[in-house]
Parts: sequence; C-alpha cells; structure tokens
Amino acid sequence: MNKIWFIFKGTHHLGPFSVEEVEEFYLAKEINDKTMFWKEGTENWIPLYKIVDFNFLFKKETLLVDIPSGDDLPPPLPKFANLPSIPNDELPPTLPFDVFLQPIDTSNKDILVEDKKSQISKISLMVGGILFAIIIGWYSLSQKEAAVELRIKNLMPIYQDKLEMTASRDNSKFEVALALSLDGLTIWGSTNNPGEMFTTIKLESIPRKVLGTETIAVTVKGEFKNHLGKFSRMILSKGDKFLPGEYQYHVEARETHFLNRNFRSLSAIPFFKSLNKNYVFEGRTLIFAGTPREFEKRLSEYSINILGELLKPFQEKLEQIRTFESILNGTSQNYLMELDNAKTGKAISRFERKFMNEFAPLLQAMVLKAEELSRLPTKADLAPYKGQVQIGKQIGELASDMITKTIKFKKLAMKDKTELKADFDKRAKAIKLQIDMNVKILEDQIQKISK
Repeated sequence: MNKIWFIFKGTHHLGPFSVEEVEEFYLAKEINDKTMFWKEGTENWIPLYKIVDFNFLFKKETLLVDIPSGDDLPPPLPKFANLPSIPNDELPPTLPFDVFLQPIDTSNKDILVEDKKSQISKISLMVGGILFAIIIGWYSLSQKEAAVELRIKNLMPIYQDKLEMTASRDNSKFEVALALSLDGLTIWGSTNNPGEMFTTIKLESIPRKVLGTETIAVTVKGEFKNHLGKFSRMILSKGDKFLPGEYQYHVEARETHFLNRNFRSLSAIPFFKSLNKNYVFEGRTLIFAGTPREFEKRLSEYSINILGELLKPFQEKLEQIRTFESILNGTSQNYLMELDNAKTGKAISRFERKFMNEFAPLLQAMVLKAEELSRLPTKADLAPYKGQVQIGKQIGELASDMITKTIKFKKLAMKDKTELKADFDKRAKAIKLQIDMNVKILEDQIQKISK
C-alpha cells in the first residue's frame, strides 16, 4: 500500500495514509467528503470529493434508458395551425349562467339526500387530511428540533458527531459527552439538557490507558448553554501534567431556574430555591486530539518503550539476587564435597582456598554494589537492596564459621561430619528462604507490570 495522502485537520496535518486507510476513515465517519487532502506533486489542499482516486467512495448507480434514434423516433406532433377547425353549428349549445349557480334539482329529495351525504363525506375527508397534514408537519418539526447541530471549530468530525448525538438524545436521563480539541487546549462537552448549567467535571486517568505512567486527576469548571460547554481551564490534583488517554469522568451540574437567575434575591426563599435542579452523570471517554485508531497505535508504541523502563529496576534486583543464590549454591556444594573427602579438620583448607579465590571476590563486589544502590532513591522499593546486603554478609559468615568449626577437629568421624552437615544445611536453608522470598516478590511484580 502506497502511503502518499496527507489529511489536514484543524491546525496540523496527519499522515501519510494509503487509499485503503482513507477508505476506512471515510466509512468510519472519521472524515467526510469535504476533508482536505494533499500529496506530493499537488499545489494546494483538495477536498476529498474532488480527488479522482476516491471517486469510488461517492459513486451511485444510475438507470440507463436507451434513447431511440433515426427511424426509431416517433413522428413529430402536428402544429396547432394545421388542426382542422370545427364549424360553429357543430359546437354544443351554451348553458345558462343560473345552471352553474343551481346545478342540482332540489325537487328530487333522493338526489338531495345523496348529495348531502357526499358533501359530508368530502368534508370528513378534508378534515382528516388536514389533521393528517398537521400530524406529519408536527412530527417533521419535532424531528428537526431533535437533531441538534453544534458548531465547534478545531474538532475532528468523529467527535463532532459524538457530541451532536448526545445533545440530540431525547430521554429523561441526563447525559454528557466529552472530546478534546485538535490543539489539545480545550475540552468540549455536550449534554441532552438545553438549559444553562454551572458544571464541574472531574476526570481520572484509567491505568495503562494514558500516554504516561502517572495517575492523572483533573478538574474543569464551566457552563453548559444550549447543549454545549467549553472548558479551557484545568486544575491538576494528581500528576505533573495532563496526559492524553482514556479517563473516567464524574459530572455535577446545577441548573438555576430562570426566576432565580433573573431575580437573585428570590433564591433565598426555600420555595424558589427548590426550583433549581442538580444533575449527576458518570462515564468513560477518550480525551485525545486524534482518532481512536491513532491513539491505539500511539499507546501500543508507548507501552513497548515504557515497559522496559518500568521493568528495569525490578529486573536488575532480580539479577542481583539470582547471583547471590548462585554463590550460595556453589559454596554449599564445595563445602559438602570437601567435608565428605576430609579425614581431618585441616583438610577443609582446600574448601577455604577455593572459596577465597572463586567466591569471596564476587561476593564482596556484590555486597558493595548492593550497599551503593541501597543509598539511591528508587520507586522500586520491593525487595530492597539493603536486604541483599544482609544476604551477602550471611553467605560470607556461613563459609567463615563452618571453616572455623571444621578445622578444630583433628580427626573427622562420621558422627562429626553429620553434625557439621546439619549445621551447615540449617543456616544455608535460612539464607535460601530469604532469597526465594525476594525472587517471588520481584517475579510477581514483573508479571503484574507486563500484563
């Protein structure tokens, strides 16, 4: 698909798009036949209906009728001048004028009665026709009034239609729809109530449905007049800045009765005060300047990038704790192997040399790194690095203590080895339990973020 067409919306252009994508936008009513288009090589922006490539969107079937030609054509009509004249004596006799004034012979009662019935029937039909015309006219007028047309600049057609649909909805339930302008500076709202209402709208972002990681809470205040409200001042109660995305919104509107509006002193009287009406509505909406399709694409790209940033501190901690686990397992295997082969306590020095050469340098480096990271501020406060410092020190102490205990035996009997193994296993299992708890916490958090 060649993506060559740009769409102009409000103050900026979108694209490029292919012919197939433009067709999808048109069928979804995200654009209309007057939407302006441009591609490389054209001098100016052109409305959609004038572009040959998109004529197939507006084609209508027409019924073609074969027009006869030549000998198939009927002969021309004769001219009036050539029509034969009728002699005067063959014309029908003229009727006296009083026949038109009194065309009915009243002497014939049966004909008179029948005529009256006919007149009554005609009058009934006439009255019925008038009533039918009145009903049809009233219905047509009510239908025209029901379709509310809102004139909003700098708003995509798909959201314009959404606001008009809500404004035109004729039911007793109070409803509100919201949309963001193309420049991202104004929230437009519509309601099915035509009155004047002072309105407060509270919006809170839906997790994972905004282009950011923070929870955003916004309050906007303004008025609805003739179904339409414009809100350009926002108050942030959560988050550093407003982020485009999906929001849950709560609307509280107060409609002041026209008597209280025009005579403010009356509002102090309970009766007149009770004439005011309060409305509440809750909903969920997309607050984004572009189309829903564009938002889903942006959100998908953002999620992939931001997921790595969110997971990074947890993955680093998990890698650290896994390294401590490897050091503990290596220490355990080597100590138990050397203990099995040792006949005297001094023979455990082979384990001591291997631990000091292979495990101790890595263990010391890991502990120092964990201590350094524990001093840095981080939002990933699960399984803190301070806990890793303690685990590293416990592994070092375990190796040192077991070397000291084992080397005291001049000869290692089976009973002595069994006691030393039990002591080592008990302490190693306690350390392993701490490691497993840290791993479980971090893996659960990574899985939660990745969903």
